[in-house]
Amino acid sequence: MTPDQIREQYLSFFEGHGHTRHPSDGLVPENDPTLLFTGAGMNQFKAEFMGKGTLPFTRATTSQKCLRMPDLENVGRTASHHTFFEMLGNFSFGDYFKEEAIRWAWGFLVDTLGVPADRLAVTVYKDDDEAEALWADGVGVPRERIFRCDEDENFWPASAPSKGPNGICGPCSEIYFDFFPERGPLPPAGPGEDGARLVEIWNLVFTQFERRDGGALEPLPHRNIDTGMGFERTVRVLESLEQGEVLPSNFETQLFAPIMAEVHQHIGRQTEFGTPDGERTRRIADHVRAAAFCIADGVQPSNEKQGYVVRKILRRAMLDRHLLGGDLRSPWLAELSQVVIHGMGGAWPELREAQSLVSSVIAAEEERFAGAFLSGTQRLGTLAKQSREGGSEQLSGEQAFLLYDTFGLPLDMQKQLLESDGMQVDEEGFREAMAEQRRRSRESSKISDSIFDEGPLASVSGNLPPTQFVRGALTIEGANILAVVDDSGDEGADSNAERRVVVVLDRTPFYAEGGGQVGDRGALVGQDFRIDIDDVVSLRGISLHRGAVVDGEALPGNCSAQVDEAARLATSRNHTATHLLHAALHSVLGDDVTQAGSLVAPDRLRFDFRFPRGLTDLEVEEVESLVNAWILSNAKVSGEEMTRDAARDLGAMALFGEKYGDVVRVVQVPGQHGRDSLELCGGTHIARSGDIGMLRITSETSIASGIRRIEARTAAGVLKLLREDSSRLARAAALFKSNPEALEERISSLQVELKSARKELDESRASMVKAHLADSIQERHGLRVLATVVSGVPVKNLREIAGDAVKSSCDLALLGTSEGGGTSFLVASGKAAQAAGLPAREIVERLCSALDGKGGGNASFAQGRGKAHEKVQTLLEEALNSALGAIS
Repeated sequence: MTPDQIREQYLSFFEGHGHTRHPSDGLVPENDPTLLFTGAGMNQFKAEFMGKGTLPFTRATTSQKCLRMPDLENVGRTASHHTFFEMLGNFSFGDYFKEEAIRWAWGFLVDTLGVPADRLAVTVYKDDDEAEALWADGVGVPRERIFRCDEDENFWPASAPSKGPNGICGPCSEIYFDFFPERGPLPPAGPGEDGARLVEIWNLVFTQFERRDGGALEPLPHRNIDTGMGFERTVRVLESLEQGEVLPSNFETQLFAPIMAEVHQHIGRQTEFGTPDGERTRRIADHVRAAAFCIADGVQPSNEKQGYVVRKILRRAMLDRHLLGGDLRSPWLAELSQVVIHGMGGAWPELREAQSLVSSVIAAEEERFAGAFLSGTQRLGTLAKQSREGGSEQLSGEQAFLLYDTFGLPLDMQKQLLESDGMQVDEEGFREAMAEQRRRSRESSKISDSIFDEGPLASVSGNLPPTQFVRGALTIEGANILAVVDDSGDEGADSNAERRVVVVLDRTPFYAEGGGQVGDRGALVGQDFRIDIDDVVSLRGISLHRGAVVDGEALPGNCSAQVDEAARLATSRNHTATHLLHAALHSVLGDDVTQAGSLVAPDRLRFDFRFPRGLTDLEVEEVESLVNAWILSNAKVSGEEMTRDAARDLGAMALFGEKYGDVVRVVQVPGQHGRDSLELCGGTHIARSGDIGMLRITSETSIASGIRRIEARTAAGVLKLLREDSSRLARAAALFKSNPEALEERISSLQVELKSARKELDESRASMVKAHLADSIQERHGLRVLATVVSGVPVKNLREIAGDAVKSSCDLALLGTSEGGGTSFLVASGKAAQAAGLPAREIVERLCSALDGKGGGNASFAQGRGKAHEKVQTLLEEALNSALGAIS
């Protein structure tokens, strides 16, 4: 049985028991700032478990993409731990409870998958008599294979009864597989006594209590079921049974076999589980798989949040490759990612859709790491040496953060590299430096999902239906206000402060922020009140209208919901323009272009896309021309709802990382050069492309490695730009005493004059310097030498002057100048001086030491730069005297 067949059997089994097959949530949870990544199947159903959800079913089954970092150090070392993994789950929201959950779990394992019943054992919470009876009397598990465990093992959250937190909680029951029954009776203390023999494959959580102050557990009126089966672990169980021998780890299963084979081929040898090299190869396989899924879900390597995690696991894999003998200068993990996509792209189509993106992002990260690793490790060695010379065996937190922030060397990599020298890192100091940087760069957050769980909305949120968005309408009379919440914050205590509120309507013409488009603005007007709306966001399917109370006081009841028509039309123009821009980029640059984000506002548009290099001026012009040709064609802009599969078959483009429902809206604009603009989009658009008027690209820049940004204006915004440019040109022409038509010719003429004047000035300065040098030459030890400061001459010209001096009038020249907050110095040594033992390089080394600088060169010429100094002439003379003294 293949892994894909196992996954399908699970989902089909629970569909047959009344569950709705629901798609996996993305790896990055939406509107949940408490989580970096989705770590369990239940995360996307938190609202349903709290009785506040809006899904039209009470039973669900999923195969959820998950990523967890707490067990990072165990990946590759143990048989079962991973960063990325799949969790198969079945859930009940106030529907069935323990009896069905236990019976179905046992039935699926034993009857459907054929796992021998005598190879299974279970645990229950120590006080859960009901669960033990269901296992023993309901499905027939011998009581000697049922173990009662404490709250730290069999309660969710762990230790909740005694330690909290308050809130929904409940006991859990875990199912274990016995890999080594030949060892005899099961350990008396249960699975914890022999983790290699008994491996957990399924956890059933029974959320049936609400914990209150003092540890009181009050029964919930609606009890829930949350289960999670480890997919990778289950595959290992079944393949071990099929092959008649225990697979050492999950990495020997069909899920990882192709990846491991590619790793072994690359390093030229096989590795065994449980060895240092085996740990490294398995970690590479795990980390590249995790990175591929993250990138396909829209997470780019960076130094913040989810992006930092992706960068961290990729760099751990790169370091492992280096330690296995791989050449970091030649990217290879990008090739390995294609093996991951080939093997798992059938079950997860988003991998195949992002295939070129995954490869290019990982390759770019490998190239970045190669340079960072070289410079970072060199700097690490220097800092470690300085610490040791100062009597410390520890790298300071500030130094460690410098290596991370400036050189891109992660903390755990620093620790690994320092371990071989017996040194440590001040991790607490590093975290403090990191926290300080984050404090400085922290941006104000959007409205939080907690508004439903705390404050005034908490009491009514469970009864709020999803808000109906009335597409195409700008005004709705008789919209019903369902809730009004004060949003003034701490300023609300000031009687003169503006009163702000959040309003929930039953239906609305206001577009809620999403897909890069800002929320609509406008007004809610009632008989005795007016609220000016300046922002609309959607959480849990409910539109939250944020604004300032201008008059009266809003209460639940009817109102007129009025969208600002001019702002909506301008935003719609810019939104359609981003679609045309995206399609034009594909036409000009190819299909490796993928959207990374956008901002669509009334006054501007911004489009971020993944591409490995900057655009040429010609390419920017071609993209702009294509979009404007599209606009002039005045093509009809249409939107149609269809299933996600139908949209994919049609070739519609989607934004990586954006979450879409089962039914999506596809916006189409008939094309230019045989290409239609076809995108999944829930935003607002104009009726025809001609309504955009015109598009002008104002900038094309890099915002991150492999990510470009185009900013543009449309319609009246283009006219404003043209007027500003015309006015600027007129002012510039006036400065040059010309007119705009003749400005180019006037500037060219002035450039010729300026070049001639500079040449004359340089010649004059050179003559003066040569005269100064001639006056400074001394006869020392039978050599003609000079050491002098030269002012007003660029360093680049001093080299030629020093060379000429040695050729024509002296044997050794030391020149110095102060500029740019430092001191530059040059030494030219002729044949006679070199024969006397005065190489230029050694004299520059003396000056570098005196000025704490750096430099280099050879026997005939050398130069350097150091700190600023008040007495450069004295230093030059001292360096000359020292050099002459050494040969006397």
